[in-house]
Amino acid sequence: MVSIENKISYLNRIVDSPKLAAFDQLLSGKAIILPSGNNLSETDEIYFGIISAIQSNDKSAFEKHYGNKSKSNPSKESPAPFVNDDFLIFSIILGVAKFNIDKAWIKYIVSIRSKNPITTTLDNLLAENYYSTSNLPEIVLMFLQNINQNLITNDILNSTFKKINENTALLESKSDFQILCAIHAYNSIVLLKEAPEGSEIQLLKSFDSRFSKRMKILSWIFQFFILAGLIYGILNLPNYSPGTVKLINDYEFVFAILGALGVTILGNQITIIKRKTYELTMRVFGYPKGLIKNHIKE
Repeated sequence: MVSIENKISYLNRIVDSPKLAAFDQLLSGKAIILPSGNNLSETDEIYFGIISAIQSNDKSAFEKHYGNKSKSNPSKESPAPFVNDDFLIFSIILGVAKFNIDKAWIKYIVSIRSKNPITTTLDNLLAENYYSTSNLPEIVLMFLQNINQNLITNDILNSTFKKINENTALLESKSDFQILCAIHAYNSIVLLKEAPEGSEIQLLKSFDSRFSKRMKILSWIFQFFILAGLIYGILNLPNYSPGTVKLINDYEFVFAILGALGVTILGNQITIIKRKTYELTMRVFGYPKGLIKNHIKE
């Protein structure tokens, strides 16, 4: 498996591609962020619509997009570009299985695709042949996780983990589809199976916990100096003139209300300072930006 740092770097880069980002959101269970603008092709509109329908469990929306796409009738001699679009075809197969829709058209589309391990796996997904040794297990695992997790066996988890772990050149693959499936499959296995004591996963979890605790302590120290500076500044404000004192006495009630509001605002500002100080401390010490928000929520 590639290093954690390289994996996070890759995931940070995919936000520049709405298509990759949408597939990443599908696999991670995050709500899809639809791209803005009217420059999408018909195929891309269908792709984003299908993912959105799957996430919202909207069968009628899926049938609408699937119906529009299934009007296409490419041939093996003259296949349309979408035929070999792994992201679209996988999403369609996922929706067809999820909503129990006729598979005839998508089976035909898979049959005229370029022959490779991904096509073989997609064909086996349609045939519900999930345990074939010719499958790419990371694709099967992500499919089953979205369709029926009860079909995920220990054998699938073990073989997927072994294959991904041995693939040190994963990010050199030309298939972003396979890369994203592998990354999310690996993450899923970590959550589904308890990592053995002393393993790389266990060590990383332990380090992450210690690191975040130390960053919290360091951020508290920074917060102390910031608040101490504010208090010092307040205590060293200039003395009020007799006229100012008289004004405060005359409008004591008004100033009391303003003071209460000030305390509330100050409390909110302190909360913001605490959050921003912790975030800045984590970033200064090189913690991956994309993972900082997970600790801030804790």
